[in-house]
Amino acid sequence: MTRQIRSRQERAWRSDGIVCGKPHGWLRRRDTGHNARVVSEPFDAVIIGGGPAGATAARLLAAWGHSVRLLTRTVDQTRSLGESLPPSCAKLFDLLGATDAINNAGFLTSTGNTVWWGEGTTRTAAFVDGATGWQVVRHDFDALLLRLAASAGAQVVTGALVRDVRLASESGRPGPAVSTVEYGTDDQPRQEVQASFVLDCSGRAGVVARRGFRIADPTQTTLALAATWTRPDGWGLADASHTLVETYADGWAWSVPVTPHRRYVTVMVDPRTTDLGAERGVTSRYEREIGKTVALRGVLNGATRETVPWGCDASLYHADVCGGPGLLLVGDAASFIDPLSSYGVKKALASAWLAAVVVHTSLTNASLAGVALELFTTREREIHDASVRQSTTFFAEAAERHLHPFWTGRAGGGDPADGPEPAADVDIARLREDTAVLAAFEALRGARQIRLRRGDRLQIEARPALTLREVVLEERLVLPTWPANGHGIRFLRDIDLVKLVELAPEHEHVPDLFEAYIRRCPPVSLPDFLGALSVLLAKGALVDD
Repeated sequence: MTRQIRSRQERAWRSDGIVCGKPHGWLRRRDTGHNARVVSEPFDAVIIGGGPAGATAARLLAAWGHSVRLLTRTVDQTRSLGESLPPSCAKLFDLLGATDAINNAGFLTSTGNTVWWGEGTTRTAAFVDGATGWQVVRHDFDALLLRLAASAGAQVVTGALVRDVRLASESGRPGPAVSTVEYGTDDQPRQEVQASFVLDCSGRAGVVARRGFRIADPTQTTLALAATWTRPDGWGLADASHTLVETYADGWAWSVPVTPHRRYVTVMVDPRTTDLGAERGVTSRYEREIGKTVALRGVLNGATRETVPWGCDASLYHADVCGGPGLLLVGDAASFIDPLSSYGVKKALASAWLAAVVVHTSLTNASLAGVALELFTTREREIHDASVRQSTTFFAEAAERHLHPFWTGRAGGGDPADGPEPAADVDIARLREDTAVLAAFEALRGARQIRLRRGDRLQIEARPALTLREVVLEERLVLPTWPANGHGIRFLRDIDLVKLVELAPEHEHVPDLFEAYIRRCPPVSLPDFLGALSVLLAKGALVDD
């Protein structure tokens, strides 16, 4: 039972279900019987789900001064998975203020991947520049992130079962809109909490996402069967920290080490051919699938399976719209990408950061709430679609070797939107090889004088952009055909292109233009400056008369 325990000034409170966190408002109690509910003034955000997405969003929002309550259910620790986190997660850990905690948690570090794909030859890929990733047991990793969320001031309610979510009107304007979440814990079966934003971070469970937001991909139905294995004398691998991946006739297997002597080994199969009606049926199917592998079967020779295999759904889905008034679908609640990518946790972390940015922006500058929500949905779809297309390429490669419907169906189902492939961001390497850019560069080098003006088709428009914690509108250059993504561009190699276009007509010599630029903007190198100026000329943003 929740009770006040200190002075009104301190506003400290506790509950068996509350780990810790910043106090919020004053509690008032409805009824006095078994169905009593505890209600407080609306929080800025209620977060459903205590996985990486939920904990990350909670920590960031609390650290930025918002009131947050996170509801997380009891998780079966015996079915926690091992997962790979790529080195690029380091930037997100820095942003989250979690780097020291992650590095001190004792997670096994990884130097890369070893793959037997399609033709069966061994491919060993080390991470670039000697970087290292992490191999984590999800239960331990999730618990660490929840502690960090609580330490930032979020109220973390454990053992919470969400019973109902009464959302604000879907026809309302984007931005804060008070919704009500009803949930129960062991000591208080029926409680209610209100919030300006509800973040569904409940993963595949999709507490809110299943209300018509999701679209399943019928070509990507997959069942994962997992178990843990131990081998006291090691695994006989060139690098035992690697994630292992192997294809076979009608499925694929992957293995994540979490200690030098313990590995998770998972097989991915078609659920339409798998009967999970009895425990022995799961075990028998798992053993048959392991028997179809070659390399992994060899790795496991002499190892002991220490757990009974269990199954979990790994089928793909996505949401066309990832939110509405007072609502965001975050991480796996919005979309699920193929485990083949090893980017599931990173996707959840990145999605949670962006969700926190959207909530913070909407609460502090309501005029940008609609822009922020649109940006969130666009980014979520782009990440999902890019992952599907990448996976389809790998599936097509495997299908050339394994002529089985498991592979051919996946290889033919990779267009997530039945539309053109989204354009990539600006590619610096391609610009350096662009003949028009090279010609413009040579012309600048040989010019005694320049007379630059804005191109006739150039527009400078305010477009949404991201800072560390806000969505803002910034002026960008917009041309009909460049950049191809249609989002416009502000910076190229740290050169402020808008400022450069504004300054260019005022100067007749390149050195003078360079000096004027570095007086107005942060210092840049002359080669980068000349390169940016050449690109502007080649793309028609500037014209030399």
